[in-house]
Amino acid sequence: MVADRSGGYLANPEELRGRLALAEQGFEPYASAWEELLDAADEALGRDPSPEEPLDIPDTQSSFVDDGGDAYALGIAYAATGDDRYAEAAGDYVMAWADTTATLENTCAGRGGADCQTSLIVSRAAPSFVYAADLIDPSGRLSGAERDRLDAWLVDVILPVTSTRTNNWGDAGVLSQYVINDFVGDGDGAAAALDRWREQMDLVAEDGHIPEETRRGSSGILYTQGALSFRVAVAHIADRRGVDLWSYEGAGGATLRESLDHLARYFFEPAEWPFDDGADTPTISPMWELAYARFPDPGLAPIVDEGRPAGDERKSAVLWTTFTSGVPLE
Repeated sequence: MVADRSGGYLANPEELRGRLALAEQGFEPYASAWEELLDAADEALGRDPSPEEPLDIPDTQSSFVDDGGDAYALGIAYAATGDDRYAEAAGDYVMAWADTTATLENTCAGRGGADCQTSLIVSRAAPSFVYAADLIDPSGRLSGAERDRLDAWLVDVILPVTSTRTNNWGDAGVLSQYVINDFVGDGDGAAAALDRWREQMDLVAEDGHIPEETRRGSSGILYTQGALSFRVAVAHIADRRGVDLWSYEGAGGATLRESLDHLARYFFEPAEWPFDDGADTPTISPMWELAYARFPDPGLAPIVDEGRPAGDERKSAVLWTTFTSGVPLE
């Protein structure tokens, strides 16, 4: 049986209303994060969703990613304000895709390559649609029939193409697999996704580095951050359901905290990165807000501070985390 979803995914309506109250009083980091999010939600009100049939995503950008992010921004805006306009629009975005997109091209759950890119991007972004649908549930925007169609779309169209690889693609896949199975009430599927999360952590070295990602030359920091973004999001959501992944120690002897600390140590000193002294520092992922909320450590604070407000980087379903999950820096 799936755990109670009253805890929400990245946040629940009660938390969002509380953060809006702080934002309206000018408290940071919530005030600036709310302003950015509300601007995005209001812009989404003025646009129509752009579902595709068939869906083929040859690169990293796609209307699937954009519309998922917009739906989630609208869902947050509704949950925080109670304004039904946002719920109506969020439902329109979600159902436009669920009712249109039945065919996904260039997918392959178990391997990578240019002919598999759709699997990667769908794995990264699909949870945004779930987050949105969950947040607008109190509005009654989705009828029972619409919810049935949404569930069927997630299970029959989206879930089968999500990645099962042992690298960052698979980490994105685990996030989608966990969120989708949880949302549709498949407890066994959700538990299996968490087992895959643990298997991914079993591949981490004792010092916390992820060999599959550090082998990527100058992009090792980028790929490591990407993998951890999805692992942290799953740990955050699972924790809200009473499952502790944060303290899980993999077969190699490392926990998620040790992976985060290892990456943070070199994030602003890429020349010291032990795997490639020409490593690049990537754009800061919204994931760091989730990590810092769990581990308010001085070693993570500079990264969080530099990345605020963490909004929608148009890459994945780990987004808007300063408003949903951020805490003041110590």
